[in-house]
Amino acid sequence: MKIWPIALALFAGSVSAASLELPTNVQLVLTLIDAVPTPSQLDLAFNDHAGAAQGLAAIATDSGAIDAASRSARLHAISALATYCAMPCNELDPAHVALVSIIQNTTAESTGFDAIVLRAAIEALGPQRVGTDLQLLVDQLQNPSRDVRTAVAHSLRDLCNTNAIAPLRQQQQNETSDQVKQAITEALRVLGQAPC
Repeated sequence: MKIWPIALALFAGSVSAASLELPTNVQLVLTLIDAVPTPSQLDLAFNDHAGAAQGLAAIATDSGAIDAASRSARLHAISALATYCAMPCNELDPAHVALVSIIQNTTAESTGFDAIVLRAAIEALGPQRVGTDLQLLVDQLQNPSRDVRTAVAHSLRDLCNTNAIAPLRQQQQNETSDQVKQAITEALRVLGQAPC
């Protein structure tokens, strides 16, 4: 498993050095409008499953995306990582590592595209259902952006860890945004069901 970081670093370097030079088949799959590509489409675009996992992780963490096409590809890669982690997902899977890296390396004060990337990574993390993500997500409940806090509530719902109930209830009592309160209410409803 030690080959993953090396291969990921090499792929990330090639993407970062020329974000606009993704292979045509990868560009086509990752710039679909209003659709997250399926794992089979991604496997085909990247030649195989392992290549797709590494490629998506590299694209998702590439902060050099500056034009609309490369930003779209990055957001699609982040969204695809939600379901690209082999279940049960473990915290060392490239898909999981990439999402955690994005969240940890994006400041709470981020605005514009950086805030959109943070929100996308948070939303993609919950469905992977890695138990160690609970605190990382709970910490984001204090984010100044109501959109990010809403994404956190959705992600905690999808994480399906009942240990999220107490922090969600506490946030609900202090929350000023109706949008976030509604997302928290929904998350609490789902987490209160057995199994969620």
